[in-house]
Amino acid sequence: MLLSLLLSDLPLRTLNQSDETTIPLAAAWALEGSVAEPVILQTLFEDRTSSQSDTPTLWFGVPTDGALTSLLALLPEAERLQIRCLRSGRDQWSVAAARAAARILLGQRLDCPAQDIALARDDRGKPWLDPRRHGAMAKQLYFSISHTRGVVAVAIGHGRIGIDVEAVREFPELMQVASMQFAHEMRHNLQAAETNTERAALFFRFWTLGEAFIKATGQGITQGLQSFAFSAHDRPVLTRVNDPWGPPDRWRFGALGWGVLPPNGHS
Repeated sequence: MLLSLLLSDLPLRTLNQSDETTIPLAAAWALEGSVAEPVILQTLFEDRTSSQSDTPTLWFGVPTDGALTSLLALLPEAERLQIRCLRSGRDQWSVAAARAAARILLGQRLDCPAQDIALARDDRGKPWLDPRRHGAMAKQLYFSISHTRGVVAVAIGHGRIGIDVEAVREFPELMQVASMQFAHEMRHNLQAAETNTERAALFFRFWTLGEAFIKATGQGITQGLQSFAFSAHDRPVLTRVNDPWGPPDRWRFGALGWGVLPPNGHS
């Protein structure tokens, strides 16, 4: 009873596709193989159907009124201390909400209380289920989290999966960042954009897709963001990728947006 009361008091709510947001948001997901299309959860607490199948799930959340302590109660002591050291209350919420939501969804998949989910990190810092606690399922269940100020995202599946969410904004150094980070094909697409608004939307389409991809591979920034390129319009696809992560059709992607123009390939 105490745990159910705690969960109902969490300072976050589900962000659905029909919701309006105060700032434009872009998100993207990456999946390896031919698994089922991911389901976007309409609530954090009803992952029952997908928990008994191979269906990947995505969840997005935004803050509501409530105490941060209810999120921290779901996390181990070391993570609580780390979060408390963050200076910004918004950053504290973002990190705590993403980690707590991941544990709730993983707990539903594993039929395990959220606070009993044990995670370990590899040498690149990527979190995984700890096999010492969760046995064989630790190698069968993949997850990814993302957070920016004011929104968090979690992706879970039975194969390599990645997710990223970002606030979309125009900024003067956009093309300079793109020249350092993106493949030449995507830089060309950005230069061809007709307005700054379209260019910013396309930049964050590429950015979120790239982040989701390197999270799915588990390589992180060491993979090299110029080692692959994405299509600029409609449903995103890899147009090029370096070994050992090819061929391009090995992967599937989706892009979503709230208040982002032009439309960027909804899943």
